[in-house]
Amino acid sequence: MALSPSSNPGLTARERERDIQFDLQLREEVREAGKQILADPGHRWSSERYWTENQKTIEAAGYMLRPRYHADRKFSGTRWKLPRGWFEDWQKSLAPTVIDATRIVDGKQVILKVIDDKRLPEELDITKLFSSEQYRQNLKNHCIPLVETKRFEELSMALLVLPRMRPYDNPRFRTFGEVVAFASQIIEGIEFMHGLHIAHRDCTGQNIVVDSSGMYPNSFHPVKINRSKNFHWFAKSYTRTQRPPRYYLIDFGLSRYYDPARGTPLDTAVLGGDKSVPEFRNSPRCPPHNPFPTDIYYLGNMLREDFIEKYHGFEWLEALVADMCHEDPSMRPPIGVVASRFAEVGGALTTWKLRSRLVGRKDSLFWVRFGGFVMCTAQQGIF
Repeated sequence: MALSPSSNPGLTARERERDIQFDLQLREEVREAGKQILADPGHRWSSERYWTENQKTIEAAGYMLRPRYHADRKFSGTRWKLPRGWFEDWQKSLAPTVIDATRIVDGKQVILKVIDDKRLPEELDITKLFSSEQYRQNLKNHCIPLVETKRFEELSMALLVLPRMRPYDNPRFRTFGEVVAFASQIIEGIEFMHGLHIAHRDCTGQNIVVDSSGMYPNSFHPVKINRSKNFHWFAKSYTRTQRPPRYYLIDFGLSRYYDPARGTPLDTAVLGGDKSVPEFRNSPRCPPHNPFPTDIYYLGNMLREDFIEKYHGFEWLEALVADMCHEDPSMRPPIGVVASRFAEVGGALTTWKLRSRLVGRKDSLFWVRFGGFVMCTAQQGIF
């Protein structure tokens, strides 16, 4: 139990009195803020204000935001002060610069990402390059396809329109074969990018998604992704084995093209989602580095943290991942070598191994024994 200010023996009487008054004042401010939120059914996070203010402009451009972002929306459940999690229009957007939407003309579900393409044009240029006719049909291209772009001069911004997908690890991986298929595709995607002399520079798990349109034929809610599209039920789904999906890399805001004619590329450190990169430990004072081996580290560390350390049975992958995460960037294998080594170790797995169910290191004994039965019956709608 945490100590209250009055019970902390290390404080003098005056300090205890001061902290008690501060604690009481803070609690009163929290209570008043809560009253204001309940009294204002239209309360939204400040990060959502941009979308509410520009909802009409976005609608005129052909995309409809959820009712939550309509300025005149009267929120559900406020009369009885029921839990907000019960109602669809209380579900907050994904991030300040990203929001879900529906294309009005055909009902396609998309993601809108706002960017300042005049100040930082690289993200738009690189995203367009991957979606160009030259590369769009390349099977090794696992960069998220661009639906279209919308430019609003009056708002001084551009919208990237992207297909709506799920985090790559939701739903949970069930078999070793599903993991092998995932890793093969992402390694292939990084190999494609590096072949064009483009470093992702943030290819961590949070920037990998899965096209689950086959796994979720009736779609799902954009925020509570395990709920149905209308928010009333659980979303019906199939496993990755039943309907194998395709995985994509997203978010090219830090990605850069490096001209091979200029020799080994050197760039300043930019911290992405993974803060454990050895060459960035002295950031921001670390010297310029080659960003391509850093991509190898990001990819290897994702495989280590999300699979090797999370599940039993990935000993066959440890040697490759250890090389990918080598402290010395110059000792990490290039992506072509990573791809060939992974194909070798993955191809050596038996059919029995590939079909074996993953067992988490923290799974309960019940899940270890009966998880397969629960998965099967849940997929068939018995539970």
